[in-house]
Amino acid sequence: MTPTLLGRWQIRLFLLATVGLIISLVVGLIVKDFVTPLFALLYVFLFGVLWDLLYQFITTFRWDRDWPTSFQVAAGVVEGALVWVLLVTGKMPGVPKAPPFIVFLIQYGLIWLSIFVLIQGPLRIFFLDWRYQGGQWLISRKPQPGAYPNQQQPVAAPQFVGGNYLQQPAPASQYASGNYMQQPAPPPQVVRSSSPDHRQSPGDLAGQSPVQPYVCVCGFASDRASGKFCPQCGRPKVQQGIS
Repeated sequence: MTPTLLGRWQIRLFLLATVGLIISLVVGLIVKDFVTPLFALLYVFLFGVLWDLLYQFITTFRWDRDWPTSFQVAAGVVEGALVWVLLVTGKMPGVPKAPPFIVFLIQYGLIWLSIFVLIQGPLRIFFLDWRYQGGQWLISRKPQPGAYPNQQQPVAAPQFVGGNYLQQPAPASQYASGNYMQQPAPPPQVVRSSSPDHRQSPGDLAGQSPVQPYVCVCGFASDRASGKFCPQCGRPKVQQGIS
């Protein structure tokens, strides 16, 4: 998936508000303190919004604008370390005293691991379109066919009937945004002769004599130039069989 900035923000908000909130409430229930885990979750989200600006800027230096799994793991470590350092200072509003490191590690580790697993697998099963939309669940509109005038249109494959390719008619040039869009040239017509090792194009057939039919004594009609024996009975082709 190639995430967009809005896609990053929507993923972070949706998963922290669901999976992150549930894990934080469970941790608060165990340590009997809901304020500190909830504020820690809030700071993870707020600083994460700013981190996403930096992540999106980093992707501009990559030729395919992707965000590999190794980058995602490194980003999770850096984000958690920054929030922990700020909590230890004791100057973060709502958290006058930092929680024990093991409590913060369990809370943050479970949240990050759950989000990582959901993004890699289950979300791609239940939400089929969001990863093709840069990670966005909420979009203003979906692109309609023909919305991009420079997009090349698909060309129908040539039909194959009776051993010969039927040449498709060339489509008319489309006119969009003041410019003519050049259509790809259709494949050349191929005429297959009786011999599988020799193929002739229409230009090669110009100037040649017409095909002389041959009717065998068994009644089977064939091309005189296609072999020296009748394909049905195996008799040799003779001059008396010319029609």
